[in-house]
Amino acid sequence: MFGAMAIPNATRREWGWLLVAILLLTLAWQGGVDRLAGDYVSASLLDAGIIYGTARGINALVSALQGTELDMWLVTFSIGELLDPINDVIERFSAVMTLAVTSLVIQQLLLVVVSDVTFSVVLTALAVATGIAWFVARSGGFPALLKAFLVVAFVRFALALVILANLWVDRVFLPDSSSPEHQVMQSFYGDLEEVDRTVRGEGERKRSDLSRQFDDLQGRFAEFVDGTLRLLGAVLLKSVLIPLLFLFALWRLAGWVLRLPDR
Repeated sequence: MFGAMAIPNATRREWGWLLVAILLLTLAWQGGVDRLAGDYVSASLLDAGIIYGTARGINALVSALQGTELDMWLVTFSIGELLDPINDVIERFSAVMTLAVTSLVIQQLLLVVVSDVTFSVVLTALAVATGIAWFVARSGGFPALLKAFLVVAFVRFALALVILANLWVDRVFLPDSSSPEHQVMQSFYGDLEEVDRTVRGEGERKRSDLSRQFDDLQGRFAEFVDGTLRLLGAVLLKSVLIPLLFLFALWRLAGWVLRLPDR
């Protein structure tokens, strides 16, 4: 029986697959890659949630102010008419942020699924079966088992690798890409709160205060729009576009590996 074993005649590629299998099994059971990817997704989801909350706060303030009418200098006007451009921008921003948050939630849930011990057990079983087929005279089932092992390994690690690649891009090329823009949005939110307090107040100063506050809002509107668009681009890039790009690249690489000749 042992004479039929083909270890001495194993090709360099087969030895390479053996080392890859050992590495993948170690990573699967050790779980460090999954924890690092999970921490990054959780942090990204928290940041996106805070940004989304700010956007919804602005939307709520504008909605509350819409329909409010004031008599100033014998002219009646609606505050909502002045805030309509702001409302349009923030509603579109909120809609796209919903997509970004949904993407991160899906990534988080899928990462929990693929990092479950079941996948590690299946991966280990396939690795053992592949190893047996390799040791015992290179059984005819070796190529099929190897490809099955690689498919399961792809499902097990693809998402974590994509998230880690996204983490690398974020840390190297996009450090603090959203903080300044979010601060602009928060500052604008504070200005709207000031308008809301003035509208609900009373007294002769109300007219002059509102005039000053609306002038300030109009002066900062361009900065608000620019910051909001930049923030939206950064969040979409990190939560949707880069993960899809890396996943596509990994999928093409996996397809190329599976199409390699058996010998």
